Amino acid sequence: MKQILLLCAFLVAFVQFNHAQIEFGIKAGLSSYDLAKDGIIAANNENSIEWKIADAGYGHHFGVYTRLSALGLYLEPALLFNSNTVTYDIKTYGESGVFNTLQREKYNTMDIPVMAGFKVGVLRFQGGVVGHLFINSISDAIDLKGYQQRFKKASYGWQAGTGIDVWRLRFDLLFEGNFDKFGNHINIGGNDYAFSDTPSRLLLTMGFKF
Repeated sequence: MKQILLLCAFLVAFVQFNHAQIEFGIKAGLSSYDLAKDGIIAANNENSIEWKIADAGYGHHFGVYTRLSALGLYLEPALLFNSNTVTYDIKTYGESGVFNTLQREKYNTMDIPVMAGFKVGVLRFQGGVVGHLFINSISDAIDLKGYQQRFKKASYGWQAGTGIDVWRLRFDLLFEGNFDKFGNHINIGGNDYAFSDTPSRLLLTMGFKF
């Protein structure tokens, strides 16, 4: 909450610049996750479970943005619906042997990136912070015995990259890092687990200025 209030205060201060130019538009794009390849080992009274990432797939996002430009700089907050799907390779070891299955989970969040940037020639360079507000998750793994989902209401990260404007079109290529470890929503047998790495992703976005 403190981070959001600081961002709002920065936004208000930016708007106060004389002759600030304001534009509004829509955005949509694709993202590709880079996730940890090592697994989670969980144990309960009956079984031992090995949980690995089989495929991260591609995500998509779309929403609205506004750009405030003044003094050669710009501030660009956006509101983007984001959806990503991950396939897990889950092995359950028990007295009856090893049971292997692939389970998919789809994660939906509302992303709020706030980017600051400047132009050098035709290229834009930008960086900022992003908040991920959890909406819901659709999971095949929910039927796994002892498994529960415990998502945080919000998580945070950062973005940086470059972009180019062509007529009313806005193209951006961004790298995103996050502060929380991936899979920290996984709870098995009452114990919390997470993969060893924080998730990162590459985002390609196209916008249209109204």
